[in-house]
Amino acid sequence: MADAPKPIRLKVGYKTPEKLLGELTKSVGRGGVRIESKKALAVGTKFVFELRCVGLKTSVEINGLVSSVTQSAPGVHVLHIRYEPPKERTGIEAVLQKIFASSEFDKKRKHPRIPLAVRAVEGRAESKGYRLRDLSLGGVGLAVEGDELPPHLKVGEPAFLQMKLMSGSLSLHGEIVWVLSGVPGKVPPSAGVQFGQLQPKTEKTLADLLSLRVLPSPPWIARLAFGREAVEQMTGFL
Repeated sequence: MADAPKPIRLKVGYKTPEKLLGELTKSVGRGGVRIESKKALAVGTKFVFELRCVGLKTSVEINGLVSSVTQSAPGVHVLHIRYEPPKERTGIEAVLQKIFASSEFDKKRKHPRIPLAVRAVEGRAESKGYRLRDLSLGGVGLAVEGDELPPHLKVGEPAFLQMKLMSGSLSLHGEIVWVLSGVPGKVPPSAGVQFGQLQPKTEKTLADLLSLRVLPSPPWIARLAFGREAVEQMTGFL
């Protein structure tokens, strides 16, 4: 019986641990990556992505599996590779420690910010989408998908965020503490939410998410509510 072929190993470099973690969670959150190749590999071909960061000796390894192959142009094949969430903690811990160490010099922030790439939506049909820009034990940054800041995003307005995790759910309440209009085509409009007093169980779940010990259920989509809608939704969680 012939030995199974070895996985294809690819090395990917990043300049900062924040970039590495952001790209990692973005790919894991949407279920995988798309790679162009001159060769049409067979479905089931295994990959190992070795993610490295400047200043770190340890890499983060992600296993992948070719789930389908399409052709975008003559001689150009698109490999759709399904990611498996990282199980080995050594590389992840090294990246997180680097982020924590750099945050010690930021006197303006009480908690280190983790660049988890999660999309967020509101319940209202006309609402634009958001991206969770940074997440910490103290709050979260929201980038608007579009050039205009929604009129209901105002400083002082209540905010409520919910996320389904593979181990349960996470519900966070707070209020908007800053908003920025952005620069059309360059910098998206954004807002910052400061969390209120969290229950010990909620804080523990949030800490596990920030350390990637628990992950959202794919696809990674958070639910947002503001103003009166936020108050109505958070009532049952306080």
